[in-house]
Order: sequence, then structure tokens, then C-alpha cells
Amino acid sequence: MQCFMLFILSHLLCPMCSFAYSHRNLFGRNQKLNISLERGQIDSIFRINYTNPWIEGDDKRTSRTIIIQNSRTPGTLVHGNQHDNSSLSIGRVTAGIEFSRALRPKLFPQLSF
Repeated sequence: MQCFMLFILSHLLCPMCSFAYSHRNLFGRNQKLNISLERGQIDSIFRINYTNPWIEGDDKRTSRTIIIQNSRTPGTLVHGNQHDNSSLSIGRVTAGIEFSRALRPKLFPQLSF
């Protein structure tokens, strides 16, 4: 909850800033969580990455990473100024999931969606 409050506070108080939070041993199970926000004069991007190094019940030690990203860019950069002076904003939400498993020592193929 503290992390979320810091995120909201930094978002409201700083029009040009960055914020990042990382936890390398979430729940004491070597799970990783990364949250970041970058705001500039023109655009902003918010990312969440979560990695589980060993999916429970899988004896092959398959890991899973989930990625969610939200970005905003003014549409005037792409479409130019609007005739009615309205503001156009382009928002993108992307998500992905990645699985990896060691076939041999030092050989980690990955499958991403």
C-alpha cells in the first residue's frame, strides 16, 4: 500500500519525474516485482513486471514473467494540431507473458505471447 501511495503522490506532484519500485524476493519465494512510472513534458509510461521463477507444480522449473505497460503520447506529434484546438491523446496498453525453461545447463529457450 505504501508503494501505491508513493506512486499516486509522485504522479500528482511532479509533472516531469520518474518513480521505480523493485522487490527481488517477493513473498520469500524469489519472485520479482518491478513497477515504474516515467513522466516527461510530452509523454508518460507506466510498467509492471512480475516474474515467478518456478511455476508451482512444475517439476521442470518453468519460469513465467508477466508484463503490463501503459503509455500516453499527445496525438499532435503524429497527427499535427487539430483544427478545433482540441487535445488528442494516444494511449497504448500492452501486455505479454513469457515462459522459459532450462533444457540443459546454460540453455534457456523462451516462449513469449
